[in-house]
Amino acid sequence: MATRLDFENSSEVGVFAKITNKYALVSSGGSENFYSAFEAELGPHIPVVHASFCQTKIIGRMCAANSKGLLVPSQTTDMELMVVRNMLPESIKI
Repeated sequence: MATRLDFENSSEVGVFAKITNKYALVSSGGSENFYSAFEAELGPHIPVVHASFCQTKIIGRMCAANSKGLLVPSQTTDMELMVVRNMLPESIKI
């Protein structure tokens, strides 16, 4: 199924989200339609985490991710890391 989404009038959804086969990260601060589309399709299968890195919304560009780990910038705040760590499966290395 294909769904059209935009984040704050930008169709560059990959800038504001990062998806692996184990989890999905979506940027904080978007519309409820943006989040509900991810949660409706992915929520039953993988955790959908609302996050930010370096106090920005462009999390898709600010991290590298796969099913085993997540690499974030060194400027990521402790609070941002805590939120992500608490929501991701323990098998994911950050």
